[in-house]
Amino acid sequence: MHTYKTQLRQVLANHGWEVTEVVQPDDWWADEFWKLESRKNAWGLPLVLTFLVDPMWDAPRKPGQGIWAIIATDQVPADRLSAEPGIAKLYLAKGRFDKNVLEFVTALDTYRNCGKA
Repeated sequence: MHTYKTQLRQVLANHGWEVTEVVQPDDWWADEFWKLESRKNAWGLPLVLTFLVDPMWDAPRKPGQGIWAIIATDQVPADRLSAEPGIAKLYLAKGRFDKNVLEFVTALDTYRNCGKA
C-alpha cells in the first residue's frame, strides 16, 4: 500500500472513521473506492472515498499510479463528473499532504457533525 494511503487510513481512524471495504473498479477514472463508516457520533454514517486517476495520464498504469485527488461522496459515484463536486477533496500535492489530509478529514468530520445522513 502506498505511504499516503497508510497515512490517510491512520488519520481517518484517529478521527473515528473506519474503512469497511475497498473496491477495485474497472473504470479508467477511478483507481479505488474506499467505503467508510463513522465510528463516532452519527454511528454508521457512510461515505465513499474515490481515488481519481489523473485524466492526463497517458501511459500504462499500475494500481495506485497516476492518482491526483481523493474525493469524498455519500455514495459510489456513477462517473467522474458525479464524483467531482463531492463533500471534500484531497489533492495529492507533493510536500503538502500532511496539511491537506488534516483539512480533508476535518471536512469529513464537519459533514458528520452537521447531521448529514
